[in-house]
Amino acid sequence: MDFTIISTFINNNLEIVLLAIAASFIIMVVFFISMLVSNRKLKKRYNLLMKDADKGSLEDMIKGYQKKIDETYVDAKVALEDLKLLSNQVNHCIQKVGVVRFKAFEDIGSDLSYSVALLDNKNDGVVITSIFGRNISTSYAKPISKGTSKYTLSDEEIYAMNKALGLEKK
Repeated sequence: MDFTIISTFINNNLEIVLLAIAASFIIMVVFFISMLVSNRKLKKRYNLLMKDADKGSLEDMIKGYQKKIDETYVDAKVALEDLKLLSNQVNHCIQKVGVVRFKAFEDIGSDLSYSVALLDNKNDGVVITSIFGRNISTSYAKPISKGTSKYTLSDEEIYAMNKALGLEKK
């Protein structure tokens, strides 16, 4: 290749060649500054991400988080099983209560007798009645299944059960 042709071309068009070199240099400086700014932003984001990493690598930190996620998943499954067990137990606990005080005998001066209905979520439970008289005190317990009893209920016991079921106005 003949360098004299190239040398002649450069000498004849020196201003244009210098202008092209200067433009290329300016473009490269702008690109370099842009890369510096981008690198600083990336470094800040990396440092923010790694601030709790205890000087470890990003891979170690991700493995640690994955281990925590796996442990949390197991804990959540256990908690869900416990919640199901508790929900089943709560259905069998007393949730509805109705209390009625009444005067069983005319010669007694106050409402000393009472009926209490204690029912679970399925309306199973018991009605307890205590009748106080001048010389006698008697208590009865009658089982309730699905809101009814195989024993005859008194008006007060029915009223207490209806209060427990929310059928009577308070």
